[in-house]
Amino acid sequence: MTPIGHLWVTLTESVATIALILTAFGLMLGIVKPADALRRVAAILGIVMLLMVLPALLVNVWTAMSLWQRLALTAIGIGFSQLFRPRRKARKRNKE
Repeated sequence: MTPIGHLWVTLTESVATIALILTAFGLMLGIVKPADALRRVAAILGIVMLLMVLPALLVNVWTAMSLWQRLALTAIGIGFSQLFRPRRKARKRNKE
């Protein structure tokens, strides 16, 4: 694993641990209902798993592509970014 990957996993685990601790405190203090706590813990763990697996999966897929596939995917991404870019409104000119 690369140093950046290791740093990412460590950061993700730290944030998840903090979120789980806050959920536990909320449950103990009666701020969070038990049914809600179970949903929150499941959501936290799901997000953590997604954040840990998704970057590695994207890197593996990107390295497995050929050059022309990378270029095509980059062109599609640039096209979408241009498509959804906010347009400038035409200025109204005063008629005098």
